[in-house]
Amino acid sequence: MTHRLTRLAARLLALPLLVLAGCAAPPEPGAAVPLVGEAAAPADVAEQLARFADFPVDRVPRPIVLLEDRVKEYGYTSGDAKIAMSQGRLTLQAALPDGPATVRVALPDGTVEVPAISARQAYDMLVAVGDPASAPDASPSPLLVTKVALGEAEFRTDRGPRVLPAWLFTAPESMQPLAVAAPSDTAFWPVEHADAVMDAEGLATDGVTLTLRLATPPEPCSGQPVHEYAAEAVESAKAVAVRLKIVATSPAASPGGSGDCVRDLMLRTAEYTVRLARPLGNRVLLRASGDVS
Repeated sequence: MTHRLTRLAARLLALPLLVLAGCAAPPEPGAAVPLVGEAAAPADVAEQLARFADFPVDRVPRPIVLLEDRVKEYGYTSGDAKIAMSQGRLTLQAALPDGPATVRVALPDGTVEVPAISARQAYDMLVAVGDPASAPDASPSPLLVTKVALGEAEFRTDRGPRVLPAWLFTAPESMQPLAVAAPSDTAFWPVEHADAVMDAEGLATDGVTLTLRLATPPEPCSGQPVHEYAAEAVESAKAVAVRLKIVATSPAASPGGSGDCVRDLMLRTAEYTVRLARPLGNRVLLRASGDVS
């Protein structure tokens, strides 16, 4: 259920809630800015980069780094069907077909054959998405799966949308067949290590200029100085972490004390451009926060 809670939290960030924010002392120029609404990441950027110290940038094919679950859901025609899926309450009313030992995958570094999971393994992954303890007061009828076939589905990766071979599970109460990416685990970078990975779709053809959207810090309270921000890249041989830093400070926009001020929790973003020291290549792009080293 962790992935569902994460999506719920993301939706809540879009609600215009008002909060009282105490106006603490403003950060100094040159300080990095923790960004409200960004994925959790270690405050120490060196630690963030160290998590990818073993990323095989020279491996061919490069591992697929998913930015979403390996199991894709598309919505349901009833609340009971959604709850049944959340509980892992499924009933298989179709034969599980034999599948190939390998599947062909089109990746940025070429089309390759990779080992594949079986239909049974995919179905087990589908059931495992649910949590029997979810909605403990509800007992919906199981979600019926009436057809299983090997096909394709689009998944979000750190190198843009990618159509992958997938086991497709047709359920009458699902808007589209549920999809489970068919390449075996060896084709993917472990998803638990990808919580702060960003899509590199904003990379220019020169390989070093990145244009990306980051969550902007909140507006200053009355009496606080106004800061100008810029993106900064901290690089290693395996990954690049991008964060915001204060590059200039103007006098307070308006007089006032350090009392409370009202802010909403709307997630706001702005576009930033940063130039890398060398081409991104196969390295992983991360969002980070913490002190500038």
